[in-house]
Amino acid sequence: MSPSERKVENRVKGSGFRAFYRIEIIAVNRSGTSPPLGSDILVIMARDLTKGSIPRHTLALAIPAVLSMFTIVVNNFVDTALVGHLGNAELAAVGSAGFIIWLIFSIMDIFTVGTVAIISRDYGAENFRAASEKSMDIIRFAALFSIVLAVTGAIFSGEIFKLLNLGPEVEDLGRVYLMIVFLSIPALFLWEVVNAIFRSVGDTTTPMIIMIAAIGLNIVLDIFLIYGVWIFPRLETMGAAIATAIAHTAGAILALFFVLKGKIPFRILPRSLRGINYDVIRKLFKIGLPISVASIIFSLVYLVLTRIMSEFGTAAVAAIPAGNRAESISYMTCFGFYMATSSMVGQNLGAGQTERASKAAWTSVGIISVITFVFGVIFFVFSREIVSILTDKPDVLTVAASYLKILAISQVFMGLEFVLEGVFAGAGRTMPPTIVSIPGTLLRIPLAYYLAISLGMGPNGIFWAITISTILKGIAMLVWFRAGTWKRKEV
Repeated sequence: MSPSERKVENRVKGSGFRAFYRIEIIAVNRSGTSPPLGSDILVIMARDLTKGSIPRHTLALAIPAVLSMFTIVVNNFVDTALVGHLGNAELAAVGSAGFIIWLIFSIMDIFTVGTVAIISRDYGAENFRAASEKSMDIIRFAALFSIVLAVTGAIFSGEIFKLLNLGPEVEDLGRVYLMIVFLSIPALFLWEVVNAIFRSVGDTTTPMIIMIAAIGLNIVLDIFLIYGVWIFPRLETMGAAIATAIAHTAGAILALFFVLKGKIPFRILPRSLRGINYDVIRKLFKIGLPISVASIIFSLVYLVLTRIMSEFGTAAVAAIPAGNRAESISYMTCFGFYMATSSMVGQNLGAGQTERASKAAWTSVGIISVITFVFGVIFFVFSREIVSILTDKPDVLTVAASYLKILAISQVFMGLEFVLEGVFAGAGRTMPPTIVSIPGTLLRIPLAYYLAISLGMGPNGIFWAITISTILKGIAMLVWFRAGTWKRKEV
């Protein structure tokens, strides 16, 4: 070890990081193939989740992840509030497009879920060469896949909106919004795959920084472009779409910047799109596709629910995105713990520590149950006050507040579903949550129609269908998790 390397290691040892981080000290020569910018010695602190306090690790991973998700919540609040004050048609257009964008994120689950399961296992087993090669294969394929998806989506965005039968004005606004967002999909895919690799090595702080910066830019651009502040033109819903597209691009650029600065302890950026190892891609799809299919069906079901809701008028349709934006505070918190749990489970199973992985899972379950119970109480008591932040339209406000009050009952069960899905995802065993999620989500369609139309409950019937199915899914996931079969999955 050189004097400079020894000096760096002594400084790290004295900082108290040794118990909780795997320290990689990498000597880089001037002609090296992947040096960080402006550095001869690279010190990377990637969190080692196979030792140390489980609650401490869980919170250390979850808090940055939750903060990342919270920035999305803030952005959704601002976006919905700004668009919602334009009118019901604008809110219905952007809200309905949001479900289609949700569909895009569902497809992206193939890459993010599969990446965490594959790379965290290799990292936990200290097989860094395999982690590097597989990361490069995934990024190559994600680039090709996302370009095809972006072009296809932009071309057919109008036809997609026509299927919803929301009226000419809503369709025109939604088509333009969706087409612009689709064109930014390649940047979004790159950003999300790189973030998944960061999480695989136990780093949720860097993705948080990237998310905060990109979402902050999105919010500022929303204000400027939707209402035409300062020198910017008033573009309304088109402005919201442009702001989102620019934020996606900025997120990808910032993610690449951190990679080039050496924040990941192995090479992940390929030099070309050639030479993809399709064995890795098949494994990626095997792990990620079940979760992706379940999420896609989830998105499609919400589109069908939107179609059923259209029977009760534009105000009722606008209430769904308003209510969803409000619930997203809890939803995104659960998703942050999902990400933390999947990383914990993946690394510990990779290291052969199955009981530690189980303890990590139960720790996350306990924490998220307390958090979602508190959210449920807040949503039930202050439903109208929360939704009033998003819209000042009395007809929309009444329906959306009812939505949030009914969904408050199922918050704890939503937390169970998310965290336990993270356990299965980290273990690479994604079929159980898929088997639970797909029937449970599809149940919402006939149940919503029966309660809303046949029994005449109106919009509240749709909200009760969502709540009942969420409770059933949470219970089913808990039963399957306790069976313990997820511990025996090989990746």
